Amino acid sequence: MFSHCRNMAVGVTASLLLLSGCSNPVEETETSLSDIEAQQEAAVQSFTQLADLESRLQSEFQTVLEEDEDLSTLAEGSAAVHTTIEERREALGTLSETNGGLRGQHEEMTQIDSGEISEEAVNGVLDSLEAVTGSLDEFTSAYEAQLSSETGYFESLGQDDATYETFREGIEAVNEEMEDIQALRVQLDEEFVALEAARSTLSSQLEETSDE
Repeated sequence: MFSHCRNMAVGVTASLLLLSGCSNPVEETETSLSDIEAQQEAAVQSFTQLADLESRLQSEFQTVLEEDEDLSTLAEGSAAVHTTIEERREALGTLSETNGGLRGQHEEMTQIDSGEISEEAVNGVLDSLEAVTGSLDEFTSAYEAQLSSETGYFESLGQDDATYETFREGIEAVNEEMEDIQALRVQLDEEFVALEAARSTLSSQLEETSDE
């Protein structure tokens, strides 16, 4: 009796394994598209947070210039701008994690047996994903360097040997770096739009495939 039950259990387990191995390419692709959309929304939220913090830092820096006569809080690292820089670094870390998620979705989509799904539509999403993740890598690297530059600049203003030239040259250098980062933002905006269009095209194709 126990032997019979054991054989039945083995048979049921084998059947479950076989069923789990039978995937539906359309459903898998739809799931991937949904996950990509969620990651894209998360990335947009990170960019919004960074922009808000950048605006706050401008106000905080102006306050320091007006209220801290010797700018010692900048040198000591106790000024509010330093806290804001750390918050931006945290937001950048979240953005980097989101980019890792997008890379994971790219890898998962390449593993799906597309079958009757339009290869052109799938490749459109994959190509857009590759462009976005590459630009996000470039952005996060440049932005991290920007944060380090800002920290060094603020600290230099509180040093005893700081002069007007320290202030002028430092702000010019920081602004130049930010201009490059803004260019990357514009590029990413365009790539996110392209990714959304590619997702929409593939989603429409999936609906047509499901109706057949």
